[in-house]
Amino acid sequence: MNIITLNTLERDLAAAAGEARYNQNVDNNIPGHHQVSHDVRGMAGEIAVCKFYNKYPDLRIGPNSLGHDLTLGELCVDVKTTKYVTGYLDVSLKHNPISNFLYILVTEEDPHYKMVGWQWSEYVIQEANIKDGSYKIEQDTLRHMDELNSDFKERR
Repeated sequence: MNIITLNTLERDLAAAAGEARYNQNVDNNIPGHHQVSHDVRGMAGEIAVCKFYNKYPDLRIGPNSLGHDLTLGELCVDVKTTKYVTGYLDVSLKHNPISNFLYILVTEEDPHYKMVGWQWSEYVIQEANIKDGSYKIEQDTLRHMDELNSDFKERR
């Protein structure tokens, strides 16, 4: 199972970076429903995925012009984190389908973060998936993490 446990330092890093991202978004009038807890949760999910793949997390504070959180080979990955065990993969309507771009859904039971599954952006970003103002897909439509892990999990 793909459950990553963040240690105290990693959790503190997620809290500091998440709060800084929240403040940057508010200070720059970035549209959206901003909550510190959402930015902290999102940062923790990113750190968990990076920890699993032995990557360094993107800790830049400011607008993310890359549009993704990490790369796995030639693939761009955007991590989406929810506090709901049965939560949806939820993507803003601002996103566009991009080749070699995927989303990983992470569920949070702090300090444990489960990588539930992943899906290509072309699959997610479809009019049929628009629900309540964003693209949403259920967990049972996600691809199994083993499809990525076998190719990209770096040996430690």
